[in-house]
Amino acid sequence: MNDEAFRPGSFSAAIAGLLGTGLVAGGVGVLTERPAIAAPFHDAAQAVASALPRGEIVERRLAGDDAFEYLAYVPTTARRGARILVTVHGISRNARQHMRLMLPLAERYGVVLMAPRFPRARFPAYQQLKPSADGRRPDTLVRKAARELAELSGARHRRLYLFGYSGGAQFVHRFVMRRPERVAAYALGAAGWYTFPDEARRFPYGLRRERETGMGGFDADAFLQVPGLVLVGERDIQRGTALRTSSRVMAQQGTSRFERGLNWSHAMNEAAAVRALPPPIEFTPLSRSPHSFALSMRRGDMGEKVFQRLFGAPPG
Repeated sequence: MNDEAFRPGSFSAAIAGLLGTGLVAGGVGVLTERPAIAAPFHDAAQAVASALPRGEIVERRLAGDDAFEYLAYVPTTARRGARILVTVHGISRNARQHMRLMLPLAERYGVVLMAPRFPRARFPAYQQLKPSADGRRPDTLVRKAARELAELSGARHRRLYLFGYSGGAQFVHRFVMRRPERVAAYALGAAGWYTFPDEARRFPYGLRRERETGMGGFDADAFLQVPGLVLVGERDIQRGTALRTSSRVMAQQGTSRFERGLNWSHAMNEAAAVRALPPPIEFTPLSRSPHSFALSMRRGDMGEKVFQRLFGAPPG
């Protein structure tokens, strides 16, 4: 695609060029909920020897930090060494909704789900990986929770699969940049804005180290090798109250979530090409979807697209 298609403000040109880019592909757990879709698992020899109930959403507090909560779901179809998908909420903190809408796919694929909760008072800027007042890093807590979940469920945690929506997508792509060796693949749903692979700009706008927090200085050669998927609703073109609209972001990234996701995907693939790496990012519009996690799941089949990209075809 020509440069005009990705210039901030040229939304129509960006849409028109989509098909030509190659970018677009069409404490103690407490039982809180049992899904209606759970089916019996027939291969008992391969079943997870789990300390957690299978087929139920469980609330947990992290050992060593009982103020950090996460939801866990071990599907009835899980086998020993199952993969873990961490699904991260946005500013609405709708972790339970993430679990409820993702768990039918977790059952089909045999993937263990985890949804961390980042309370506003403790983690007002978890999207940028900023630590809490007591010095706890949100990305470090997620890794510890995933390790705990793996120990309890028989899953594996060395390399995680990550998904985030809106503010959660901001958290996920910055997690990948900071810890690429811990991520197998990731998917981003409608982030409000991004850290670009630009070594001249300071974090969180680019990769240059930021003085106050020390964040930045990430290894682009490493994080550009982690495969990712960007999904944005085709109707997610309004600014809205939750979208950062500073002149700095508007000039660098575009005016809507759709345009910003497209521009960031292009920038990541261009940065990979400069390093003779294959393009890591696939961009996928979600049909009939505004900025809504639930509607993107129901109308845009976002969950199906995420699981197919991260895990391939479901088991036969």
